Amino acid sequence: MDLLNYLQSLGIILLILSLVPLGLHFYKKWTPKLPTSDKIKILAIKPINYKAQILLLEVENQKILIGLTDKGFTFLGEIKDEPSS
Repeated sequence: MDLLNYLQSLGIILLILSLVPLGLHFYKKWTPKLPTSDKIKILAIKPINYKAQILLLEVENQKILIGLTDKGFTFLGEIKDEPSS
């Protein structure tokens, strides 16, 4: 009788462990994939407080500062690279 309980417990553990990779497969399949773009890059994020951040973006080789709050985005300006001498 002990052998039967041992095998039953072992079978349940193996069944549970086999469901983990199956669950991960479906999780990866059903989560939306974000498109990647080489034209827009986030260079830096600086938190101001818990509701506001400043983002430094590079859009088609231009550096742009954007303010992000809970109310939306605000264009703060553009950073121009000065030639080093």
